[in-house]
Amino acid sequence: MWLVCPIAGVGTRLQPFTYSKPKAFLKVAGKRVIDHILIKLKKTFPQNTNVCFVVGYKKRLITEYLEKNYSDYFNLHFVEQEPIGYDGDIPFFSGLGDAILLTKEYVKNDDCFIFLSDRLPLENYSSVILTYHQSTCDGVINVRRVQSPQFYGVILIDKDGYITKIIEKPQDFFSDLAVSGAYLFAKKVVPKLFDLLEEQSKKKIENGEEHPLTSIIAQLIEQDVKLKANEMKTEIIDFGRPESLIDGNRFLLSELKLRDPLYEDLMGTGNIKDSKIIPPVFIGKDVNISNSVIGPNVSIGDDLVIEKCVLSESVIGDGVFLKKIISSNSIIGDYSVLEDLIKNKITIGDSTYITTSNMKSF
Repeated sequence: MWLVCPIAGVGTRLQPFTYSKPKAFLKVAGKRVIDHILIKLKKTFPQNTNVCFVVGYKKRLITEYLEKNYSDYFNLHFVEQEPIGYDGDIPFFSGLGDAILLTKEYVKNDDCFIFLSDRLPLENYSSVILTYHQSTCDGVINVRRVQSPQFYGVILIDKDGYITKIIEKPQDFFSDLAVSGAYLFAKKVVPKLFDLLEEQSKKKIENGEEHPLTSIIAQLIEQDVKLKANEMKTEIIDFGRPESLIDGNRFLLSELKLRDPLYEDLMGTGNIKDSKIIPPVFIGKDVNISNSVIGPNVSIGDDLVIEKCVLSESVIGDGVFLKKIISSNSIIGDYSVLEDLIKNKITIGDSTYITTSNMKSF
C-alpha cells in the first residue's frame, strides 16, 4: 500500500501564519501538525511503508524536515506540484485532484491511502484499514459527524454504510457526515481513479478555481464503485482554520500524559517564578515565566519569555516575548513581541512587533 499526502498548498485560511511556514508546520501541544499526523501513521503502518508527499509551497523546508525526521521509518518520495499563478508572492495551485494525479507513476499498481496534512484523528488510522479488510468494498472514506458541515465534503450512506452521494461544502444542509482527511482506494479501482483525475486535469480553470477530488469520488460512485464510510467515534481535529486550531490544541492537550504535570521541575529551576499554571498546559524548552497565570489549554513553544501575563485557551509560537498581556483564544506566531495588550482572540503571524515601549528585542 502506498500512502499519499498532498502538502503543496499555502493554507490561505490560516494566513498570516502561513506567510512564513506551511500550515502543517504550525506547532500545537509541543509538536508540528505534520508530526502529530505521522506519529499516528507510524502506529498504523509498518516500517518501510512508501509515502509520497506532493510538495509545492515551502517545498525545501518540508522536504528537508521530513527526510531528517522520518526517513528512518518511512520510504519517502516527493513530487512537486507547480503553481498555476501567483497573488503577489503567494502561489496558488490547481487543487487536490491534480496533486493526487502527480503520484500516478508511484501508486498505479497498488492500494492507495490518501491522508491530508490538516486533519488529525485522535484515534489511529487503524479503523480505516480494518473497515477495508472487513468489508466487500472498493475503498473506504473516513468520516466524522460535525456541527458545521458547510466547511467540508459531506456524504450520504445507505443502511449498510456504503456511500451513495458526496457533495463538497453544501450551502444547504445535506448531511452531517463530513469527509475527514483519509481515503483508501483498492488497487483494482486506482487506475479508474487516475483516469478520471487525468480527464479532469485537462479542463481549463480560472484563477481561484481548482480541480477537486470530491467530484471524482462522486463519479466513481456513479460508476458503481463501492466505497464504504468509516465513521470515527472520537474527534477528528481540523487544523485548516484558526478557530479549529484552538479547538485542536484543546483536544491534544487533554491527551497529553505529562511527566511533570505540576511543573515542579521548572518551578525548582526558577524558570517559573511567582506564577500559577492551570493544567493542561504544554511548556516547551528554555521558557521563562514570571508573575503570570497560564492556562488552561495553553500550548507554549520554545525559547520564550512571559512576564506579567494572564493567558488561556491559546497557542504561542517559538521565540516569543510577552509582557503585560491578558488574552484568551489567541494564536501568536513565532518570534513575535507583544507588550501592554488586553485583548481576546489575538491572531498574529510570525515576527510581529506590538509594544508601547522602546524595547527592540529581548
